[in-house]
Amino acid sequence: MIPANSRYAASATTIITGSDGKSRNVILPEGPGVLAATVQIYTWAEGDRADLVAYRNYGDASQWWRIAEFNPQILDWTEIAVGTRVRIPIV
Repeated sequence: MIPANSRYAASATTIITGSDGKSRNVILPEGPGVLAATVQIYTWAEGDRADLVAYRNYGDASQWWRIAEFNPQILDWTEIAVGTRVRIPIV
């Protein structure tokens, strides 16, 4: 459930099934929009999690959404294959 005061409260969601067979709701990207930022390309490694990558880049694990916004092709941030290249905005 998305809290009413969340920046994603009005976002559309869908249900996906993970490799573990469990279903979960994910927020759908808002569609084509223009995001402008300088980014660095990061290759996902074994043991990475969105919150840990955010902490390493921003010093704040809760800022993982910044990375998610620049990678709308990734719907499930709990299952990112090792070797996936992601854009990390430099803020």
